[in-house]
Amino acid sequence: MGKPATSPGFDAPRLPRLAASAGGARRRFRSLGPGTRLAIALVLTLAAVGGGIYLVLSDQMHQDQVENYSRLHAADAEAIEAVARTHSLSQTFIATNQLLEAVDSRDGTEETILIGPNRVVRASGAGAPVGSSDGNPNTLSVLREGSSFAGNESDPGEDSSSFEFLAPVVIQGQRYALETAYSSNTFNSQLGHLRTMMALLILLAIAAALPAFYLFGGRSLVRSHQLALQRATRDGLTDLPNHRAFQDDLELSVSLAGRNGDPLALALLDLDHFKQVNDRHGHPEGDALLRRVAEILRNGRSADRPFRIGGDEFAVLLQKTDEEGARTLVARLCRTLQEAGVPVSIGVAAMRPGEDAKDLRAEADAALYEAKRRGGASSTLYSDIHENVEITTAAKREAVIRLVEDESLTTVFQPIWSFDSELLIGLEALSRPDPAFLLAGPSEAFDIAEQVGSVHELDELCVATALRSAAVALPPEALLFLNLAPKTLELDAGEVEWLTLSVEAAGFEPERIVIEVTERIHARTAAVVASLIALRERGFLIALDDVGTGNAGLEMLRHIGAEYVKLDRSIVAAAPTEPNARAVLMAMATFARQTGAFVIAEGIEDEETLSFLRGLEGIEFEPGTIIQGGQGFGLGRPSAAPVGANRRLAARSPSSA
Repeated sequence: MGKPATSPGFDAPRLPRLAASAGGARRRFRSLGPGTRLAIALVLTLAAVGGGIYLVLSDQMHQDQVENYSRLHAADAEAIEAVARTHSLSQTFIATNQLLEAVDSRDGTEETILIGPNRVVRASGAGAPVGSSDGNPNTLSVLREGSSFAGNESDPGEDSSSFEFLAPVVIQGQRYALETAYSSNTFNSQLGHLRTMMALLILLAIAAALPAFYLFGGRSLVRSHQLALQRATRDGLTDLPNHRAFQDDLELSVSLAGRNGDPLALALLDLDHFKQVNDRHGHPEGDALLRRVAEILRNGRSADRPFRIGGDEFAVLLQKTDEEGARTLVARLCRTLQEAGVPVSIGVAAMRPGEDAKDLRAEADAALYEAKRRGGASSTLYSDIHENVEITTAAKREAVIRLVEDESLTTVFQPIWSFDSELLIGLEALSRPDPAFLLAGPSEAFDIAEQVGSVHELDELCVATALRSAAVALPPEALLFLNLAPKTLELDAGEVEWLTLSVEAAGFEPERIVIEVTERIHARTAAVVASLIALRERGFLIALDDVGTGNAGLEMLRHIGAEYVKLDRSIVAAAPTEPNARAVLMAMATFARQTGAFVIAEGIEDEETLSFLRGLEGIEFEPGTIIQGGQGFGLGRPSAAPVGANRRLAARSPSSA
């Protein structure tokens, strides 16, 4: 592709700077007081209206000026015709010369002449000499058609910026042309004077409008606007700033603290058992409790800013307060509220370098949740629980978005074996995000992708990457197991053409592709089932994954009858030693076998687990080994170059690995 075309002299790289400059101007305007903004808006409006009026009136004045000269010129032509009616031809030309000399003495007149039918000058003031030829192209039109002309000088030998006026004159039955030229300087000077006067009047009107507007309604309007803004950002019950004000102040505080290197902490408060107070004692008692909390928060440090951000939720921005200072403050606040008969849970997060407002709020929320989980009436700092809590930061959200845009994925394959034939069934494609994006793994990538609305795009990328790699890695006759997120299947809702096209474009038949979907479905089951049925109709095989840990496995098996059922690794690992896990494993495997599914155990890590699974026998009406296949690190680790189809399970057993 070539360089994009730009206009000559156009500096394309300046666009971001211009946009940033415009954005900065808008921010500076919004930072002004409402009265100032209103005054600026009024001035700009009046200036725009005045400018429009000026342009319209200026154009009208120009036309009026031309018409005035045209009327004056027409009067001169009529005077010549009046002389011609009472004088001979020679006397008429003598009188016309005298008239033209008088016209020529007018201010700004450059030339005035009378041109005969043969385009020869017959009378002149101070213009072309009598007897000379006139080369003005407009003269011929006047002589032939009898029409008048007013406009710029068109004579090739004259100044084109001058103005000329031509009018027909009838003398003794013949048509003559009276031409008068005026200097543009004089014309423009007169017009400019009128325009200057008009501009001054508009400016005086704007200047007079501002105090008049302020005295006769603007002052009241500004007060009403300020009151409306105040009410929009205040809580009506507690008179604390509300959630809208909190969001604005949090963004500003985080920005300023990051710029100045100051510490900042955020405390989120939630009243314990507030619903019971309302239910037992009525809303007036609940309102009184909320006002009591607001009063205590308002009487805290002067630098701190309290907010009511929800029904029984409050927030406090702890300015210039580090983690230890916040710990001391909230412990004291917690005691004060308890002594006032208001038990609360408090979550606190101290701002870290580079952290944004959303992340700080998320960390404080996580700490508040932990304080509630511990029974309430206490405070928890995020730093004390951060190792056990996963927060989706803005950096991670951005990382997932860039991951999809850059297509920074690789695929590895893990073998799946048949216990009876000891041969390879297929390979499960496992996507791995580039380590440079600092994601914990594919699970975290998909969790975040759901939050930012990119799960379908990420699934499409995983499928495309896996199919490209499988074209080289997949042994003949082996199946390819592809995982799809339930959310993707929900969004498809039966419209799975994209997957069919991707598989065919990679050179595979749908019959060689097994679509895996977890039974741990947080999406709409009906939409997921519709997509799986549509896939089966196109020839794809279906595998139900993680069976034994969710709540949708039996329902999914009943509706779609999966060809493969994969028992969750946690159930498989615990079954040899835990009776309850063994019972779950046997129940799910038996049900799956009754539907005709091939049962695969995941997470086989050692020889003991493998021997246990291969030795499990079915119940009377389902004789034979109940677990038919398996996969796990003990049977083959995920690899970009997996084992071939001719390798046997015995050669890959843990004891021989």
